[in-house]
Amino acid sequence: MKKTLIALAVGSVVAFGSAAYAAEAETGYVGVKTGWSHVETPSRRTAPGVHHNSNNGWNYGIYGGYNFTSFLGLEAGYSYLGNFSNKGNYDGKKLGKYNLHGAELAAILAVPFNDTDDLFFKVGGLIANNHDKAFDHTETRAAPLVGIGTRIAFGDFITRLEYNYAHKVTDGKYGYQPDLSTLNFGLEWKFGGAAPAPVVVPEAPKSVVVSKNISLDSEALFGFNSSKLSADGKQSVASVSKEINDHNLKDVRIEVEGHTDRIGSEQYNLELSKKRARAVVEEFIADGVDPSTITAEGYGKSRPVTGDKCNGIKNRKALVECLAPDRRVEVKFTGVEEHVETK
Repeated sequence: MKKTLIALAVGSVVAFGSAAYAAEAETGYVGVKTGWSHVETPSRRTAPGVHHNSNNGWNYGIYGGYNFTSFLGLEAGYSYLGNFSNKGNYDGKKLGKYNLHGAELAAILAVPFNDTDDLFFKVGGLIANNHDKAFDHTETRAAPLVGIGTRIAFGDFITRLEYNYAHKVTDGKYGYQPDLSTLNFGLEWKFGGAAPAPVVVPEAPKSVVVSKNISLDSEALFGFNSSKLSADGKQSVASVSKEINDHNLKDVRIEVEGHTDRIGSEQYNLELSKKRARAVVEEFIADGVDPSTITAEGYGKSRPVTGDKCNGIKNRKALVECLAPDRRVEVKFTGVEEHVETK
């Protein structure tokens, strides 16, 4: 009978743990509990003619504890453990009712299943007081205590189901020395614990429009009257490609414009400016810039930047040198840059 009851109690605790609570480190708790008690005395621990009359009862108590870690805690409590009775005679007395109450101290060893589930074990002792009405006397005995249980959390409140077993809760001076089993339901309140980590709330991205105009010297990019990029020219274009890519822009648009000086025919300069603009675009694409974002146009000598400052120069070499700023490739890019900040 006793083994069947223990098996049922332990089975109930394990089944109840399917949605259990995992202990939180550095927290304390206090609680109340109530439940069923059962005493069982082996025949070798009862005096001749003494046997149980009523070995089931109800219990209630208070308890408190502290979780040092999620798997180790210490708990203490005090409980009324039940009212029971015997039949028979012992030492000239007709046996009858007796009641048990006592204090317990136990280590709590938890086995977490995951972040919310655990099963805990209790190992400790029970200081049991037995008041026998036939002898009108109370005896005290320290008994070893073990238990198993589980908990379910609802915010700071926690429910628990546990089974406990205490061995030899009386010293036998009244003709009986039972073992005690209890199955309890408890409600406890948790307090303390580490402060929660601050919640990092990402702000909505802040959009910044980036716009830049880069002028590249045609003489550094190309040979005389050529639209083929030189080695130095490729390096210059690569540095611009890197700058564009480093901005990681959205909705980027890149305009490449070719320009020449006024020396030569309009048609020749227009064609040369278009070829040079296209050569720069092809180098951008080779550097990994999305071709769908790029446009190219040649304007020949129609958009000089030197104005009239070279008008009075007659010497051709000096004039070519003066008009150098007009011979250029301009790269204009725009896009949206997003900055995400946290607070």
